[in-house]
Amino acid sequence: MAELRWNPLLRTWTMVAGNRQARPNLRTDGCPFCPGSGNVPSTYDVLEYDNDFPALTTDPDEPDAVGSELSPVAPNYGKCEVILYSPQHDASLHDLSIAHLTRLVELWT
Repeated sequence: MAELRWNPLLRTWTMVAGNRQARPNLRTDGCPFCPGSGNVPSTYDVLEYDNDFPALTTDPDEPDAVGSELSPVAPNYGKCEVILYSPQHDASLHDLSIAHLTRLVELWT
């Protein structure tokens, strides 16, 4: 799973998620975010579901890399979700109604 690595030159932590390299490429026979495919019901307005290939977990393993005093590593905690704003792939936020945007904001909070 993901781990944090300290960069002493920049004085910042960087997330490294090597496990994400094993996720599959986007299918050519259909979109996983279209209504009725995969985790997506046939009808929805706004939708949230757990990412099938998360970079983070709420119960991480110990980091794979061995850190040092100069460059420590640490487990990285979090949750990855997919948020679908609309069943229309070409819709932008400004295309959505105020009621739809309200439901989207309520989903975030």
